[in-house]
Amino acid sequence: MRWLALLAGWAACWGAPVEFHFVASELANLTFQLDAMAGLSGADSEAYRTLWRQELRWSREDDWQLDRWKSLRLAQQGPAGAGAGPVVGWPPNFASFYGRELGQDQLVRIAGLQARTVKDYRKRLGRLTESREADGLTSVVKHFGPRFAEFWTREGRGLVAPKAEGFERLARERGIQELAGQLAAFTEAELGQKPEAWFYLIAHPTRLGKSTMATQIQSHAPVEMLDEERPEEKLGVIVHELVHHFYDRAPLARHRGLIDEFRALAPPWRMAAYSYLNEAVATAAGVLVERRLRTDADFAAWVAKPGNVYGQPWIAALGTAAYPLVERCLGGECGLFTGFAGRYVAAAEAALGNRVRHAHFRLASRVLVFGDASLRGASRLFRERVPSIMHATGFEQLARFPEVPVVLLALEGEQAALLKRIGPGRDVTVIVGPTAVDVEKAVARFALLGY
Repeated sequence: MRWLALLAGWAACWGAPVEFHFVASELANLTFQLDAMAGLSGADSEAYRTLWRQELRWSREDDWQLDRWKSLRLAQQGPAGAGAGPVVGWPPNFASFYGRELGQDQLVRIAGLQARTVKDYRKRLGRLTESREADGLTSVVKHFGPRFAEFWTREGRGLVAPKAEGFERLARERGIQELAGQLAAFTEAELGQKPEAWFYLIAHPTRLGKSTMATQIQSHAPVEMLDEERPEEKLGVIVHELVHHFYDRAPLARHRGLIDEFRALAPPWRMAAYSYLNEAVATAAGVLVERRLRTDADFAAWVAKPGNVYGQPWIAALGTAAYPLVERCLGGECGLFTGFAGRYVAAAEAALGNRVRHAHFRLASRVLVFGDASLRGASRLFRERVPSIMHATGFEQLARFPEVPVVLLALEGEQAALLKRIGPGRDVTVIVGPTAVDVEKAVARFALLGY
């Protein structure tokens, strides 16, 4: 018992602080805008396109240069999605299982974020890709650079540079770097002896749109900022994304063991709880940041509103349920791979109640199949409207994920043959109609089952 007490005391202070770097970089902003306008980043491309059209003298030559950028950047990307891969039964919830082929693309994006000059950018690219591609990307940056400098000098730098200083001060004063170190240890992330994280603040033209994003790329993250946004409003989001990186950096054997641990639990919805675990832990981390930034009364009011915690209701509920458990684990009670699974499932059931049996929750991970080609639109609609963590499409995915629930879209008269093709013993949700339009309407109704 004395040994266990000593171990708990050590665990309470485990994890070296993660050193945060908040960067206001002209080149990082330019390469981010180019990726956004080329549709490669998930950012609001229209806001940046409008900026260039209305204020930075967009031309036909710019169209050609942007197409060139897109072509060169796509050359660094491998096949996307949950394509061919090992048979795994349950769908792993860590990103590297699905995204190893994106490593080169990530490294090229990071080069654009890290580089401080065009010369530095070309040098970094030279270590990653062929000279022709490195020269091409650098040439596009040179083409857009002088006009982008107008925006950067006029407003970009002034928007993000003071915020970078504010983030640095806030993270230091509120112990967020120490919290990040504890979260890294909780997830057993393999980060090296001196863990660091870089956040590149992106000046979003607020007058042209207010849709922003932050995304983690290994230990680097571009973070779009609006004029009126303060560091206090974004730090929780930043740590949320960073914890996804920590989760991904845990040893593969630990992830496989965690799947086995969840599989051994009793609730029939345990796969859905596991599927959402990565998001639940990251959301819990963001909530813990908010606790450090707010007064007790302000925090109680903030966390009581699910939309403040996360925009997707399942993730909001699970993250809210998980944060007290994660906090206790940071104090030495457990780790992600040591004693967490059962506690998390119990907390999820207490938070969701009867909703653990909701059709949408059960389909947090799913394989969707359909027969007639006219149902492609219904397939896209299902993916867009019904929330999920892992969505794979196609009969070939059935063998890869043999335990994952199946969604079958079918025209009347063909479902029997398709069910036979799926095979016995699968959890199948069937949506059927006389025509493709009717199936789409049925999908829309299924999507409106509510939370």
